[in-house]
Amino acid sequence: MISDSLKIDLEKWGFDSYFKNLAEKEKDSSLIPARVIGHNRHFYDIVCEKGFFSAKTSGSIRYNSVLKSDLPAVGDWVMVSIRRDKSYICSILPRKNRISRRCSGNVIDEQVLSSNIDIVFIVMSLDSNFNLKRLQRYISVAASAGISHVILLTKSDACENTGELFEEAAKICGNKEIYAVSSFDQKTEELLNSFVKPGLTAVFIGSSGVGKSTLINTLSGSNIRATGEISTAVNKGRHTTSARELILLESGGMVIDTPGMREIQNWQEEDSKGFETIEELSQNCRFADCRHDTEPGCAVKEAVENGILPAETLEMWRKQLAESEELKQKKAFSLKILETRKAKRKKRNDETP
Repeated sequence: MISDSLKIDLEKWGFDSYFKNLAEKEKDSSLIPARVIGHNRHFYDIVCEKGFFSAKTSGSIRYNSVLKSDLPAVGDWVMVSIRRDKSYICSILPRKNRISRRCSGNVIDEQVLSSNIDIVFIVMSLDSNFNLKRLQRYISVAASAGISHVILLTKSDACENTGELFEEAAKICGNKEIYAVSSFDQKTEELLNSFVKPGLTAVFIGSSGVGKSTLINTLSGSNIRATGEISTAVNKGRHTTSARELILLESGGMVIDTPGMREIQNWQEEDSKGFETIEELSQNCRFADCRHDTEPGCAVKEAVENGILPAETLEMWRKQLAESEELKQKKAFSLKILETRKAKRKKRNDETP
């Protein structure tokens, strides 16, 4: 147990009418709502009206979980049982949304990075980390989740060609909001505060060393997230965030810092999400199901030929479309494997005297 001496106002932690209604429908009246604000190997840090606690998942959650996404994630609202000095998460309230990625391995599984998010800050630095394909991947992940997102290009103060790189990124971002920022500029704090309002939850995603933790410190006005020393070998801050954690700011907003991810594979299958420019252009294609490949009368290919749409954007769209179709097949196959494992486990338990 962390503390139980406080009386917590859960509305400050995002407990709105949506989750209140869900919590009231719970059949077990002894359970109370809580939000998951941290996770380590053995425990979940939660906040409820009685204070802050470390909780374990109940046996029923562990037993009935087929995918990793069936387990609690940072940002989740859950129903908990607090019994003296022990706390248990007994159920997870339906998520509004979630940022997920595909786990590596032979069995396809979903890793929920954070849930119940109001805004996603996609962070990329204007140094050797700058990579348009990776930026497009992050945009697609946020767009597929249906969450508002803002692109932040960091370390603008240390970049000699900020304007050029900004224009390159803006071409693939379409009508999304994109900003070049510096932690040394007072306007950066003002910009972040204009998005992270009281009661709202923001998440920062991006590779290691791009300055996510520094931005959170800028947003909070204090050093609540440790940042690593600069490695001259790779010209970036050493990765210091090793786990996801939800932080309540003095301003009333909340932020989730995530470990850096060099690669991220989308778990969602909406192949066109994040490619709004291609979606708009495709309305003028001769065929409604045009794949923008060899079909005649393709408005998307025409836009590439005329320099309106970067060829790299169409290439990324095609690659993501192929991955989405492959993912659908692998999901179905992996789900069968996971369900078989669950059935075998149930059979062993039933046979145990």
